[in-house]
Amino acid sequence: MKIVFRLNYHTVPGESLWLKLAAVLGDDRLRFEQVLPLRWINDGQWQTEIELHGPEPVRLEYIYQFRREQNGVELDEWNGPRVVPVDPASAEVLLRDTWRSAGTVDYAFETAAFRALLPERKKFTKPEVHANANHLIQLRMAGVPDGLVPCVIGSVTEIGNWNWRHAVPMCEVSANTWQAPLYLPVDWYIEYKFGLFDTKLARAIAIEQGENRTLEWRDHAARQWTVVSDECYRRDDSQLFRGVGVAVPVFSLRSEKSLGIGEFADLKPFADWAAGVGMKLIQILPINDTTSSHDWTDSYPYSAISAFALHPIYLRIGGLSYAMPDSFHAEIESARARLNPLAEVDHPEVMKAKLALTRAIFKKHHRKITSSSGFRSFLDENRDWLVPYAAFCVKRDEFGTADFSLWGEWAVFDREKADAMVAADHPAWPELSYHIWLQYELDRQLRDAVAHLHSYGLSLKGDLPIGIDRESADAWSAPHLFKMDTQAGAPPDAFAVKGQNWGFPTYNWEVMRQDGFAWWRSRFAHLSRYFDAYRIDHILGFFRIWQIPHDQVEGIMGWFDPAMPIHIDEIHGRGIPFDYNRYCRPYIRAHFLHERFGDTLDEALRNHLDDCGHGFYQLRDHVATQRRIVEHFENDTSPHAGRLRQALLDCASEVLFFEVPGSHGSLFHPRCSMHMTKSFLELDHDTKCRLDDLYVDYFYRRQEGFWEARGYEKLPTMRHASPMLLCGEDLGMVPHCVPGVMRELGILSLEIQRMPKSSEVEYADPARAPYLSVVSPSTHDMPTLRGWWREDPQATSHFAWQMLGIEFPPLELNTELAVRIIHQHLESPAMWAVFPLQDLLAINETLRHPDPDAERINIPAITPYYWRYRMHIGIEELADAAAFNDRLHRLLETTGRGSRAR
Repeated sequence: MKIVFRLNYHTVPGESLWLKLAAVLGDDRLRFEQVLPLRWINDGQWQTEIELHGPEPVRLEYIYQFRREQNGVELDEWNGPRVVPVDPASAEVLLRDTWRSAGTVDYAFETAAFRALLPERKKFTKPEVHANANHLIQLRMAGVPDGLVPCVIGSVTEIGNWNWRHAVPMCEVSANTWQAPLYLPVDWYIEYKFGLFDTKLARAIAIEQGENRTLEWRDHAARQWTVVSDECYRRDDSQLFRGVGVAVPVFSLRSEKSLGIGEFADLKPFADWAAGVGMKLIQILPINDTTSSHDWTDSYPYSAISAFALHPIYLRIGGLSYAMPDSFHAEIESARARLNPLAEVDHPEVMKAKLALTRAIFKKHHRKITSSSGFRSFLDENRDWLVPYAAFCVKRDEFGTADFSLWGEWAVFDREKADAMVAADHPAWPELSYHIWLQYELDRQLRDAVAHLHSYGLSLKGDLPIGIDRESADAWSAPHLFKMDTQAGAPPDAFAVKGQNWGFPTYNWEVMRQDGFAWWRSRFAHLSRYFDAYRIDHILGFFRIWQIPHDQVEGIMGWFDPAMPIHIDEIHGRGIPFDYNRYCRPYIRAHFLHERFGDTLDEALRNHLDDCGHGFYQLRDHVATQRRIVEHFENDTSPHAGRLRQALLDCASEVLFFEVPGSHGSLFHPRCSMHMTKSFLELDHDTKCRLDDLYVDYFYRRQEGFWEARGYEKLPTMRHASPMLLCGEDLGMVPHCVPGVMRELGILSLEIQRMPKSSEVEYADPARAPYLSVVSPSTHDMPTLRGWWREDPQATSHFAWQMLGIEFPPLELNTELAVRIIHQHLESPAMWAVFPLQDLLAINETLRHPDPDAERINIPAITPYYWRYRMHIGIEELADAAAFNDRLHRLLETTGRGSRAR
């Protein structure tokens, strides 16, 4: 028996397709396993064949793999392996397949984000196979409307001869897999399409878009069986789901029952409001525990001390079912009366109050709590991450610091010692079990809130920070997974001209690869316990991360990792007169010192700079790096210390290249934004041009294939690890390869109107957003619409003319302009339109905050920043705002995005 594998796939030179195949006998014994190359047939098809011998039926399990020779990409198709039973009675089996891409609409509809939104069929039936059937037509289609099934219609009588009344309905044999066994003449060229068939009317009522699908002549053998597998029903725009969501940090929610900060329980009344106006999704910021210093710096939600643990600050004390005396409840009311009226979150005070209250409960009910079946089950199920996290918290508080290098014999994590703390007679058990109990209660309250969202058809979208705190349970318990001598950040952009330094260690991807990225798989699987969709913060970091040496401070002092550095021979070959001291050491000249130091120049010359002669200066050893500069001025409170410190930091950044450590002067990375340095500006014109050519090639050309391979190496694992809908925050300096990788893997892009992906336009048009994307007018790292409108009148004037056709816009964003901007986003073809709550409130003069600047959540250029924004109105007041809610609902409904919950 001959098996022919024919795959529809368009390639270019340097690309190939392979078949990974296993043949399994009926008793599940592996008969053989092979990896075979396919051969190119024509512009859109590849093929290979095998011969099977023997009388026994065989189950073929196979998957196609794409390879690109230039950069080593190896990508398996999505949703494998394919399974096909083969009867040896056939002389030939032709498997006519279409590449399975995770980037199809149907695979997006299969994610958790759509479980409560699209109908799910649970009764599957096997189609009746007639004796003369010689084809099995198969389609992958999710989200089929109630009362309808896919059907096949085409150019021969057996499939209706294009008569909609005679279309052939398909059966759902497993979730979202539809089949129709048919007899089709093998010596005819056949054209066909899929449609939607109304089972009550017994006819097709719609047909898919695009060109006809085709079956060429297939008369290869007397007894031939053909399986045609198509992967995507081509929907028209009216058949595509378009949803709307609201973005708000949990800590920003305000309610009468909360205690100085938003809590997980507040998501329930907030969901009531969101569903009532027609929302389908609530998006929040990271909710992991960030308790490191026990001060306001712990407010930064992207600096988690655990990639798994939830933040105790979000626990609702009043929601805990433990009997406590009246004095305890009086303490709660006292704390609520003190902290709830505050305009902003007082993070340290809220945390202090909640820890005191929870410790009181735990002290009174310790035995009952730790012996309960729920507590024990939670500990057993989550032991791998929970015990190291709880032990970290114990030692952090015992030593008064999260810097585990100062913990003496506990500086190096010991799993056996940590596990021993779980014993009830261990001295640390009472404290350890307290932190475990907090996680147990947080888990219960969050899952309860999520169930409430789901009951309204709402999805919850979380946020995955790209990094972890270098003083965290993860870094302590698994230091081999991180590069502790580096810092992650972002290169310079319009919002942070000196770049960003987040302080996180970068990942040791080489080590992570060895166990198939197990830490990441566990992380995503755990997050899917709570979330239906996820925003991957700085998804570019999975292609390459901006890495800053630990002896530097500003983000501008980093380079991409991994990246292909420039060899000294190439620099010379380009005619660049390279001089190590001139290009790689700080360029400090006498003629611009006064401009840089101002009235602190005398002190700089006296204490921090050495005169090298001929108008050149160098930094003294105690300020030779940015880290040393910062440490030198750490406790200096003199009036000019800030100016002097920044001027020295600027001097340290006056370089054009960074030498790759250990390369002995042979490999270099260009400094980002080198064109802005005094060093570059004072070069001759010819050298500037040659350096610019090298710079453009390094940052925008040579790395593309290399970075694409890195993305395909990691991201498929993340996509497979959970059922969540993944959305990538792909803003900033985006490599050209990123959009293609995200499309292939079905990861939604983020489209921000003020941050267009194309350099050819000043503002992005939401009407041009791809379907698999999220459109939004702003993010938590940007001013709100109202704040931005007053920030730069020239920019908003350009925006008003280009995007709204208004020649002379008002200086303040009025409600009607806010409505127009929101309406633009709602009309977008994007799958999701998500709005920060502040931007929605902008459409109502009464509800919106009197001061637009007070609505800002984060300013990336300020590090560290106090994250304390809180809704100025409570959820209760929001729910009662009938005029606002009705107007918002009409906006959502008239644009086809929102319908109120039943």
